[in-house]
Amino acid sequence: MNVPRIAVAGRKGGVGKTTISCGIASVLASQNKRVLVIDLDPQSNAAFALGGDPTKPGTAELLMGKKPHPLRINEYLDVLPGGAELGNHHVQTAHSEDLADALCDFEYDAMIFDCPPGNEHLERLALFAASSTLIVANAHPMAIMGAGRVHNELASSKEKGRKIAGRWAIVQSLIDKRRKLDKNLEMVLADLYPEVEHLVVHQDTEMANATANQTPIMEYAPNCRGAKDLLEIANWGCHGEKK
Repeated sequence: MNVPRIAVAGRKGGVGKTTISCGIASVLASQNKRVLVIDLDPQSNAAFALGGDPTKPGTAELLMGKKPHPLRINEYLDVLPGGAELGNHHVQTAHSEDLADALCDFEYDAMIFDCPPGNEHLERLALFAASSTLIVANAHPMAIMGAGRVHNELASSKEKGRKIAGRWAIVQSLIDKRRKLDKNLEMVLADLYPEVEHLVVHQDTEMANATANQTPIMEYAPNCRGAKDLLEIANWGCHGEKK
């Protein structure tokens, strides 16, 4: 059985990648699946948001050939922290498939890659390790542009037969349909990317509060609207469809 490996990418910061990464990990863990979050952000926000120590050894050390121990968040959820060492020369010159190779011995039911903003190399490591990608954008023009760059890299690499994530979806993030730009975002993205699935995460203060309290969303507010959106996205990541 192939283990779902889901990269959450978008190039621009502030679009909700970490919230979505941690959220779908929490959803899958609540289904008694063993989940590992791989934090590729030098700021180590995913580890912090889940309640782990963001200063502990993690993804950078793994890429340097060491054997860091994932931090246990709860019975089913672990995280490999990011951190400043992701900026060192060894990591920044790693081959695109090195992260995939380094994870071969990890035994989990699902892996989630939280990609950083603005670092194409670290993002590429996740895209090559993943089986599917969630491309996250909000209504900001730069976010739409960043999503397009991820989409184009995936499409180009797939066309060339490279071992990159073979399927992807667009995620509209932080959506509040009372805002005009958010109303228009669905139409804009559908026009740009008509061939891929489109998913939505509505703006939800409970998800922000969960992050502030360093608690996985399914422990903090499992019945909130955002958690229901994340359930659909987790189902797409694992099964290729909304349920």
